[in-house]
Amino acid sequence: MKNIVAVLCLLALTLGATEPKAAPVVKALGVPGAPITLEVFSDFQCPSCKALHEETLRPLVTDYVNKGKVYLIHRDFPLAMHAYSRTAALFANAAFRVNKYELMASALFRQQAMWAANGKVEDAVASVLSPAELQKVRALIKDPRLTLEIEQDIALGNKAKVHRPRPWSFTTKAPTIQSPAWSTTPSCANSLTTC
Repeated sequence: MKNIVAVLCLLALTLGATEPKAAPVVKALGVPGAPITLEVFSDFQCPSCKALHEETLRPLVTDYVNKGKVYLIHRDFPLAMHAYSRTAALFANAAFRVNKYELMASALFRQQAMWAANGKVEDAVASVLSPAELQKVRALIKDPRLTLEIEQDIALGNKAKVHRPRPWSFTTKAPTIQSPAWSTTPSCANSLTTC
């Protein structure tokens, strides 16, 4: 019996000695306990995602996220058809490490036409970072953990059956609502926060 206990203790120690998994990185705005959680899966090179970011998410942040009604989670979902979208996602995730994710995402979408045509993603990046931050971001994009995080977001998107042109879902205290039309997102958020 003592041998079995000793083996179980050694096994537990061995299993416990493995490197702990890092907590998932959450690029989010708002209060985690808000009545609505909105996960947005986007591709920085996708014109529809650009429109969503500029026309819907900005007012949503002002009117709902900043008021504690919506918790907004950003997820990466680079599409294979976009040659530079993974590079842009790497830069955005690295910018998250220097507390510049939102600025970076806005710059990538704002300058999308330029870097999507010439592949110079770093030009958009440099516009919102100091020289020291840019140097740090350049080093961070080489970290394989960033690629892993992007892959995890893609897996979550595939599991949630994310598809274009509506790459998001609402989670409320009621069942999840999949992909309402973009134009109805604010009115949908209003009705859900009053439930």
